[in-house]
Amino acid sequence: MIPKNITYQQKLNQLRFDIEHPNNQGINFVLVEGDSDIRLFRKLFDSEKCKVEYIPGGKFKVEECVTELLQEHTLIVGILDADFSHLEETNEDKFNVFLTDFHDIEMTMLAQDDVLHTILFEYTDVHKNNHHTFCDNILETIEQISYLKWLNERENLWLTFKKVGFQDLISISNFRLNFNEYLSRVLARSKDAITRDEILIYEKIHELTQLNPDLFHLTNGHDALIVFTKYFRSKGNKGLSDSNVARVFRAAFTNACFRETKLHKSLKNWANKNNTQLFTT
Repeated sequence: MIPKNITYQQKLNQLRFDIEHPNNQGINFVLVEGDSDIRLFRKLFDSEKCKVEYIPGGKFKVEECVTELLQEHTLIVGILDADFSHLEETNEDKFNVFLTDFHDIEMTMLAQDDVLHTILFEYTDVHKNNHHTFCDNILETIEQISYLKWLNERENLWLTFKKVGFQDLISISNFRLNFNEYLSRVLARSKDAITRDEILIYEKIHELTQLNPDLFHLTNGHDALIVFTKYFRSKGNKGLSDSNVARVFRAAFTNACFRETKLHKSLKNWANKNNTQLFTT
């Protein structure tokens, strides 16, 4: 269990104490930015050789923590969601910090056929031959939201997305979303927004669509989970939550799936160069 409200400095001090312990000589410390990432990565790394630790404060704090601890222990790596780095072509791995293959770890999991098939067999009667089309429909439902978030990062618009819900704006019957209302909600919460010109925002989103980005690089995995969950509920899974679906994603993402990723390859190369072991196989 991760203590609630632990600060970055408290976590850094704790890790320094752990590193100094004699039992942790030769142990790899894997730092991640989300508490749910721990539940995934602890099953994927060799538990005898690695400790997976959540760093509060987001991706920049993970990078900072890696830099700080490398002064005391060489076996430190960080894993970060790529976000829009692949689309912006700023996706070079930093020193001892590695990025997910796609937008985030959820989209990296979803890109694996075994994970997609497991999820849809569990909650739908969609034929296997149509699973990829179904997934495309899900991602296209929130495509404009994804473009808006990309635009916000590209142009530093200072838009606020936190606590701006959109589940009620989705029509499952035709995989449509009322983006006009969603944009209004975002602007209403964005007190420091650089622009409130909706026409301008639409024009800039249209410009981004001409770049034809890979939706797995564009889409936020948590947003995709919300759409999946709403569809699954509409098919009789009334009590299903986003966290329930996220757990099935993690369970379906096996070591075999992980070995198919670029992230695994990069980490394995790092381990070989540092004469250490991250994985059991």
